[in-house]
Amino acid sequence: MAEPETTEPKADEPEQATAATADTAKEAPAMDVTVEDVGVCKKKLSITIPREAIEKKFDERFTELEREAVVPGFRPGHAPRRLVEKRFRRAVAEEVRVALVSETLTKALEQEKLDVIGEPDLDPESVTLPDDGPLVFSLELEVRPEFTLPDYASIPVDVKHREAGEKDVEAALERLREMHGTLKPLRKGSKAKKGDAVTADVTLRVGGMSILDGKEGRLPVAAVAIEGVPVPNLEELLEGAKVGETKTGTFKVGDDATREDLRGKEAEISLVVKDISRPAPADDKTLLAQTAYETLEALREGLARQLENQAETAHREAQEEAVRDWLLEKVPFELPEGLAQRHAERLYARHLVNLRYRGVPAEEIEKQREVLRSSATENATRDLKLFFILDSIAKKEKIEATDAEVDARVRFIAAQYGRRDDHVREEMRERGTLDSLRSQICEDKVMRLLLEKAKIAGKESSSPKPPKAEKKSAGEEPETT
Repeated sequence: MAEPETTEPKADEPEQATAATADTAKEAPAMDVTVEDVGVCKKKLSITIPREAIEKKFDERFTELEREAVVPGFRPGHAPRRLVEKRFRRAVAEEVRVALVSETLTKALEQEKLDVIGEPDLDPESVTLPDDGPLVFSLELEVRPEFTLPDYASIPVDVKHREAGEKDVEAALERLREMHGTLKPLRKGSKAKKGDAVTADVTLRVGGMSILDGKEGRLPVAAVAIEGVPVPNLEELLEGAKVGETKTGTFKVGDDATREDLRGKEAEISLVVKDISRPAPADDKTLLAQTAYETLEALREGLARQLENQAETAHREAQEEAVRDWLLEKVPFELPEGLAQRHAERLYARHLVNLRYRGVPAEEIEKQREVLRSSATENATRDLKLFFILDSIAKKEKIEATDAEVDARVRFIAAQYGRRDDHVREEMRERGTLDSLRSQICEDKVMRLLLEKAKIAGKESSSPKPPKAEKKSAGEEPETT
């Protein structure tokens, strides 16, 4: 979950609006400020700067210029004040306008205690410095939603924990056999079925355009993509096919096609079946050689440990989701208009960080970009609400992500890709994902606290059991995907 945009994001306090320093607050010009509600989490800030404050700012700047201004016919710093004012009036007026707007806006945000998110809706060029009278300008601001945190000391969490049994271990063993098995050609006259691999000459046309012209390739009897075009009826076409047969079909290209120009168009596919192969599960000897276990019983034990860890992880994630649902139900509030849309981009960046942290290959991440972006848009509102709630809890509990924790997470990501820590850190900083990483660490710590306090059904202790960490060497634990 990523933090929303801020006026001036900081690494450790991403949601704090720009605050004036003590010195700036003392030196800021006099002003009158009014604040009014103009929408959901939206304020209109109107600032009036009296003429006396404007003239004082002019006087300060001209006094500085008297000491350094270069005016023809006079030594530097010796020109009469009236000539300095005449020569530099326009430039000084621009400096005064910018300084007054900046200083008073900073002071007003602090004075009115406005917790701003997003960029202030103010066009500096729209503010005009009058020749007479006060300077008046206004702007609209998005502010953090206000809500009261519920008592989160004993959040009820009732999530069933499904433990892996013997049937699960045997199923995982069979999947492992299939994974390390081989493809064996079927006898002539055999029919293809789901799970088989078919070698065929493939012709694919979309909207009258040739995408593939009779190229031989191996395809699974399943719905897969060909040249970036998902073929939803491919399994139906190939199931029951024999060597030598030609299968044809039509379909409409979906929105998940790699090429946008092909989406929504009618497609035609033709397959001339050349060969059919069926997976033959690996025998015990081959399986043990591939997984580095000495006995089948040891392999089963390894699979049981892995399944137990997976079950613990799934249970923990389900508990966390239960906590999030409870918080969203107990803390209803509205968001500023349009904020969720802008936040979707930051959520998308968070998804990329999570995938890298899990060690997902870069090419696989690239394939998922469009799906991730769509998912980010759908989840932005929920995620943003959770951010504000969890961030409020973090502030109340004084929880933050330390630099050491951020460094450790960066090192982990770098190790996943076999890259140098400093290179990964710099890349994340340039992409704007380093703050997202810090926010994620902080959220993780808040969630741990909430689960420690939670009232978890079926357990005497309120503390959730973390997943077991298995010590393993390369190739020790088998994969069960």
